[in-house]
Amino acid sequence: MKRIKEHIIYYYYSYLLALTSIAYGWKLIVHPEILQTYKVYQNIRDVFDHRFIGVFFLLLGASYTIATLLDFKRIKRLLLPAFTFIWAFFGLSFVLSEPPNTVGLLTLGIALLSFGVSLRGDFKDG
Repeated sequence: MKRIKEHIIYYYYSYLLALTSIAYGWKLIVHPEILQTYKVYQNIRDVFDHRFIGVFFLLLGASYTIATLLDFKRIKRLLLPAFTFIWAFFGLSFVLSEPPNTVGLLTLGIALLSFGVSLRGDFKDG
């Protein structure tokens, strides 16, 4: 039990990043009208197919969770830049879109969380 607790504490930010991405992707899959009609998503719709985005977040988060649980360091190192890119892209898209909104600040915060996990080297012993 102590080992599980230490694992969760050590990888807290990795799990936070993964679970936030899974929840966001799930919300976009369950409510596709968010991507199809909300004006703040216009820049994102111009680049990505709206059906792809939610699935991408969900799969990225699930893959990262599994890689963290099973300690697959190489997979984590490959997925972290993808996390940083997608969250930064969303953040900048929201900041630049009309009408003015605060969602960009939140998504940029998640991009910084992802970048911070990369900087920290959240790979324990490697």
